[in-house]
Amino acid sequence: MYKPFIATLLLLASAGSANAANWPLEIIDHLDETKIVVYVKEADIERAPAWNPEAGAPPFTLGDLLRSVSEWEKKNAGVTRASIRKIELKPILHHEKQGRWYYLVQLREQREGKAADRYLAVLMNGTMAAAIAEPASYK
Repeated sequence: MYKPFIATLLLLASAGSANAANWPLEIIDHLDETKIVVYVKEADIERAPAWNPEAGAPPFTLGDLLRSVSEWEKKNAGVTRASIRKIELKPILHHEKQGRWYYLVQLREQREGKAADRYLAVLMNGTMAAAIAEPASYK
């Protein structure tokens, strides 16, 4: 009598826990007037070193960041003539107490004669995370 109920309950519990591990953390941030959404795995955040601004320079320096962005551009053939427009060092929302920070990079590239922006989020160990500009809502 209870076997189908228990089997269903166990199936739902295992599916829920497996599904929860696959979703990345969504960080909503701003760069100037643009809302940026960053998707990063919790495990990647935990692997990145912590940093306290009062203790000195970040563990992932600006030189390291520039090298990482350059390597990323070489690996992504769709990126053409991109130049770094802006870099901001930001705390990761809800991870400030653990000292988790990342660089938000705005790239400007020319596509078909028009300027287009691309965004990268780079953790303190060089891990790149997906970042997109949230489109303006329709009214």
